[in-house]
Amino acid sequence: MSTRSLRARDYLAHMTDAIKQIQTYIGKQTKAEFVANRLLQDAVIRKPEVLDEAARCFLAAVPNASEILPGIPFSAIYAMRNQLSHGYFTVDLDVVWNVIESDLPELQIELEAAWRGFNETSAG
Repeated sequence: MSTRSLRARDYLAHMTDAIKQIQTYIGKQTKAEFVANRLLQDAVIRKPEVLDEAARCFLAAVPNASEILPGIPFSAIYAMRNQLSHGYFTVDLDVVWNVIESDLPELQIELEAAWRGFNETSAG
């Protein structure tokens, strides 16, 4: 296996790890507890930056990633990170919570499947 494929797989692993860390931070917290806990918000909101950076590095290593992994919404990952990183005063915690509850579990499944199935030939 080439270094390129190992690196690309590492980026998928970093993305999965960022999601797992968010899930660990949230634990059994409710939405109301999340909204009331600024420290928890700061921890959770930091992770999409990691997720995006790993996604961008993966796209650099595998330029056709959007074609071979259509279940991973690379542009939505970037858009979320951009909003969280630059929309300091306009972060909608309801949207963040909905992403945590609805989108991240499915993204985690897609990323783990991609990690297991990723190889040199799929990177074309």
